Amino acid sequence: MGGDSTDGRALAAVAADGAPADDPPEGFVALRGTSGFLANFGQLYVHPARRAVGIRIGPQHLNPLGIPHGGMLATLADTAIGMMMSLETGSKRPTAVTANLSLDFFDSARVGDWVEAHVSFDKLGNRLRFGSCRLLAGERCLLRATAIFSVLQPRT
Repeated sequence: MGGDSTDGRALAAVAADGAPADDPPEGFVALRGTSGFLANFGQLYVHPARRAVGIRIGPQHLNPLGIPHGGMLATLADTAIGMMMSLETGSKRPTAVTANLSLDFFDSARVGDWVEAHVSFDKLGNRLRFGSCRLLAGERCLLRATAIFSVLQPRT
């Protein structure tokens, strides 16, 4: 199960020296303080107003065919939906986990591509939350994801 993993981490501006190697589009800020699995994923950038998460595709993201691994793209979609869900609901701690993630792959990206995950929500309920995401490289849609998240109940 994946899910909401922002843990209240602060979004921080990129380095003071200007544009980082990833050179994200205007409005994207680097997500700082990732740990666990995401610490090895690559630098994620967030644009809260657009409900978008972005990453620059690097060689570490590729499969033996030389294109981004499907699991990498699935992780990006799942993470983006969970992250935007936290921002949307004002949560500072994980509040939901992925119960279902469905993916449709349409195209592949290449090393150096800037990929954005654009998130929307159908329902943010007290027990279940429904969201979707499209991964875009420029005008090309790489993937469509739909997700159901289960809201964590307090342990008694």
